[in-house]
Amino acid sequence: MNLILETTTGLLVPPGAQLTLARGGLQAVLVQFLTNAVAALLPNGAPIALRLYAPGDLVNPIATLSAFTALPADLAYRGAIDTVAGGLANVQSGTFLAKLSYGSPNVDSAPFQIVYGIGSAAAGAVPQTVISSPTGPVNYVADLGFFGGRVTVDQIEGFLRVKSPCNLLGLQLNAQDAPTGAALLVDIVKGGVPQGSIATLSAGQKAEETIFGTPVALAIGDIVQFKPTQVGSTKPGTNLTVKAIIQLL
Repeated sequence: MNLILETTTGLLVPPGAQLTLARGGLQAVLVQFLTNAVAALLPNGAPIALRLYAPGDLVNPIATLSAFTALPADLAYRGAIDTVAGGLANVQSGTFLAKLSYGSPNVDSAPFQIVYGIGSAAAGAVPQTVISSPTGPVNYVADLGFFGGRVTVDQIEGFLRVKSPCNLLGLQLNAQDAPTGAALLVDIVKGGVPQGSIATLSAGQKAEETIFGTPVALAIGDIVQFKPTQVGSTKPGTNLTVKAIIQLL
């Protein structure tokens, strides 16, 4: 069964598509997310759950699928649902409502219909159109980390494990107390090595965005952190939140 969700509306693509789920054991579910018609993986490995509901109860799911594996090459996710276990064990057929929860924190899609018990597991699902490559670059902002208390120089903080080839375009910095006397500077650290890609939080400012002149290229499995290389000379700045501006490739 292929599920394609437009994240800006929470609706399935194509609209009103009738999905079928055969009875008979484990069945593959392929999920893809589109934002303004562009396919992309969720940031930071955000969780996904497919929940099936009785038509009269959209609160208590009768079955939940929540183990999905990212397929970076296809910009999609794969999971499996066991139709002879859990809430479906004693159901022969019927029409259910379903919701796809995604993101962190989760956001529920609009409800859509799944017709259960038609055909067999080997027969597969009604074909759906799957967009397997983006039509343009996809940008999003991911949490890189937090520096609690007074910011200090050369202390490496944060953690982001890259899940899809991408470029790190820049950083967003936000401090509870602004640096004064001098700017607060932050470098990107990839695989334990400083990259010389410096983001600036100007003196007296609590929030600022820096776009690097040259993006930092990232591959699947890369570990990204950050390191302050300069703090305010009068007040260093405190409780610094760092977010990465990511472009999927």
